[in-house]
This record gives sequence, C-alpha cells and structure tokens, in this order.
Amino acid sequence: MKNLKYSLLMGLIFTHFSVSAMSLDEFLVEVKKRNKEFQSLDVSTEAAEDRREAGDIGLSPVLTMSGGYLSDEAQPQTLGTKLKSEQYSVGVAKEFSTGTLASISANVQHNEIDNVPAGYPAYLSDYHAGSLGISLRQSLWKNAFGSGTRLRQQREATAATLEKQSYNLQQRQILFEAESAYWAYLLQLDESKAREESLERSKRIETWLKRRYSDGIADKADYLNAQALTASRDLLLASTRDQLVAAEKNIRLFLEMDDKEKLPALTSDVKKARDIRGLVGATNGKVVRLDAYLAALEAKTRNLGAQEVRDALKPDLVLEGAYNTNSNIQDSSTEALNKINNLDIPTAKLGLKFVYMFDTDAKVSQESLARKEALSAQLKSERKMLESEYSWGELQRRYDEMLKQITTAERITQLNISRAKEQSLKLSRGRAITSDVITAEEDASTSILTLNRLRAEARKMEAQSRLFVPLNE
Repeated sequence: MKNLKYSLLMGLIFTHFSVSAMSLDEFLVEVKKRNKEFQSLDVSTEAAEDRREAGDIGLSPVLTMSGGYLSDEAQPQTLGTKLKSEQYSVGVAKEFSTGTLASISANVQHNEIDNVPAGYPAYLSDYHAGSLGISLRQSLWKNAFGSGTRLRQQREATAATLEKQSYNLQQRQILFEAESAYWAYLLQLDESKAREESLERSKRIETWLKRRYSDGIADKADYLNAQALTASRDLLLASTRDQLVAAEKNIRLFLEMDDKEKLPALTSDVKKARDIRGLVGATNGKVVRLDAYLAALEAKTRNLGAQEVRDALKPDLVLEGAYNTNSNIQDSSTEALNKINNLDIPTAKLGLKFVYMFDTDAKVSQESLARKEALSAQLKSERKMLESEYSWGELQRRYDEMLKQITTAERITQLNISRAKEQSLKLSRGRAITSDVITAEEDASTSILTLNRLRAEARKMEAQSRLFVPLNE
C-alpha cells in the first residue's frame, strides 16, 4: 500500500511537471531572477562601473562664491588710519584631462579709508572696484599634459574590469553549483525509477519462488534469498527517496522557493552530451580559467599602479599664468560691474614653479613597495596561467575518458539487462538456479545505476566549463 501511494504521488508530480516543464537553460534563467546572491552581484557590478566613473570627479567643474569683510588698521598711516573693505567674488574652475587647470572669476570690492590725509584724492575715502580674471596652470613634468591623469584613468578602468570580472566569477560559480544540483536531482529521479523497477522485479521473483516453495518444488534457501533481495532493494529505494528529497530541497534553495510552491519539472536529457569548447565559446584559441584571467588583470592593475606612484614622486615643473581686467576706481558697485571688462589697465602674471621631494626613506620605500607588489602580482598571474592551462587540458582529457566509460557502461548495462531477462526466463522453465537469477538481477541494477551516475558526472563536468573563458574575453 505504501508503495502504491508513492507511485500515485509520483504520478501526480509527473502530471504537474508535464504542464510546467523546465529545461536547463530555463532553470538557470530562473536562478538568475530569483537568487538574491546572484542579484546582489549584478548590483555590485553596476557599482564597480560607477566607481570607475567617479574616479574623474576631480575633473568636474567647480563653482565658488565668496563674500567677506576686512577691517585693517595696520595699513600705511600715510593713507589714513583704518581700511574697511567688503569683497565679493564668484568663479568657476575646471581641471582637464590634459592636466590643465583653468579658472575664471569676477570680483567686486568696496573700500573705505578713514582720515585720508590732505593732498590725497578725496575718492580714496570711499570707492568701488571690480576685476575679471582668468588663470591657467599646467604641469610640464609630473603630469605633463595629462600623462598622469591618463595613467590614473587606465588603472581605474583596469581595476573596474577586475572587480566586475570577480563578480562574474562568483555568478558563474553560482550557476555551476546550480547546474550541478540540477543534474544531481535528475540523477536521483532516474535512480528512484530504476530502484522501483528493480524492486518490482525482485518482488516477482519472490512471489514466484514462494509459490514453488509452497508446492515443494523450490528450496527454502532460494525463497529466503529472494526475500533478502526484495528487502535490500526496498531499503535502497528508501535511501534513494531520501536523497531525492534532499536534492529537491537543494533545487528549491537555488530558486528560493518555499515548500508550499510547486517545484517545476526538470526535463533536460541527461543522456545528451555537449561540446565543452562550444560551451566556453571558443572553438579555436586559448582558453583560461576565470581566476587566472582575474590574476592577469590584477597584475596589470598593480603594474599601472606602480607607474602611477613613480609619476607622483617625480619632480614637478609648473607653468602658471593669469590675466585680470580692472574697472578702475568707481563710485558704486554697479559702475564697477559695468566696467569689469575694461582692458585699459590689465594685470598679467606669468611664472614657473619647481617642486622636488627629497629622496627620503619614505619616498624610496613607497616606490619600492609599488614595484614589489606589481612583481608579486605578475608572478602570481604566471602561476595561475600555468595552472589554468593544466586544468583546461585535464578537464578535456577526463571528459573524453568519461564519454568512453559511458559508451562501455551502456554496452555492459544492455548485456546485464538481457542476461537478467534470460536468467529469469530460464528460472521459470526450471533450467536455472535462484542464485544465478539474483546475481544477474543485482548486476543489471548496479550497471543501470552506474550508467546514470556516469552520465550525471559528465553533465557536471560540462558545467565546469562555466569557470573558463576565451583569452580574448
């Protein structure tokens, strides 16, 4: 009765599955949609790109506005006893990728001088002035025409690629584990079906020997052997059902489904082989493991970082220039603003500034640190590439060997099934002993299960190709 209920339950499940069947590709799409860890890695990938773009925040234009009041009694006493000044300015500054810093500003001030001595113009006691200026600053050495800026951008772009690919690796790992769980579940379904069929065959043998034993034709030992065979296969079926439940729970975990939701059918053919190189997406050319690709990106990032450190520690020669218009002295701020673009009395400035950091232990150590980190990353990358080449070759070798084993297992399974049928037929005619029949049944059951496991393992090996990428990716 218990087996009947289980068969009915499985029948209902398969009926539901036939309505909502799900292939491997559809299953993985659902994993991408439902799995929150996978989704979090998508968000992290977007954040990595935002981080790269944010690296150029120093190149954004900046607006400055200021206002202030000055009271100065330390001015030369020949001009009066106290200077009071209100100053207002607005400006925009922008650094370009060429390393050029440009700014433009407008300034207005109102000055009052107490007790202006006789003989000086009266307007000095209360006057307004304005100016409009532009200034340029260009590094000629450290960041010569943007070389340092471009180096930083290149490092940040490589670092962003490294970060995104690390998230890609984690996503691929999730999909690899999900696909492995997919094939493991299908394996348990096939094993459950095979053990059910095996149990039914052993029950038929037991029933037939029971009747012969009751008729005095068969020995009791033969009947006991048949009973033991049925009991052992019943136990194995119970164990397989337990493993099936565990495999189902693992599928639910990847899909983040609760126990109340109906699990869709998984319908991919476990017998169908796939081309590993085709799954990687590289029919020709070199294939590398994704962690080796990440190591190569890290080495490139470290090397660019070392160049950036060397560039930052260089001496610097800076060319600076400025040009200001002046409105001359006016009676009001409005008049000063109206004449702010007066070119009659400009102010111009041009100069060079040299900056050198002395070769202290800290400076030498910083450059040495960056160089050694780059060298360490390069050596690690070379080792990872060597391991990757071995892993890819070994995966293909083991996969080819697995396909050969599956072909052999299929032939053995067919032979054992045929032998079991023939032994059962001979037993029914009284031409075989019970132990031979049981042995044949055991061999057939074992070979079927072995074949199913080999096929599932081959599908899992194909899934490992998700962890490899073409070198040009």
